[in-house]
Amino acid sequence: MNIRVIISVFIAAGILAVTGCRRENRELKKDTVAIAGVMCRSLEAMKNLKMADPADSTAVEKLQKEYRKIQDEMAILYRDFNTKYRKDVAKKEFSREFRKYLNEAMLDCKSLSKEDRETFERKVDD
Repeated sequence: MNIRVIISVFIAAGILAVTGCRRENRELKKDTVAIAGVMCRSLEAMKNLKMADPADSTAVEKLQKEYRKIQDEMAILYRDFNTKYRKDVAKKEFSREFRKYLNEAMLDCKSLSKEDRETFERKVDD
């Protein structure tokens, strides 16, 4: 009878440990996808700025304002991310997992250049 109780406790602990890890990974992935989304919007804004006619000061000013807004949003996301994962950021495994999620999420960005896309694809496979 005691053996069954001990085995049940180990099984329950194992299930909780695995479930807890998955929840954290999902949360990290969600946060990373948000960061990648803002990075993608930033790339799009820079691309639009480069393509804008310099003579059209109104359009350039509007695009610059949009770019600054995205940069502010990115700064807030990074600050919140670093606050939330402060203890984990220095860990190799965490950094590897974050980079993997970021590379995967960036592949959804339509503003990536061909070279950038190839780089992210290579890094996903690493």
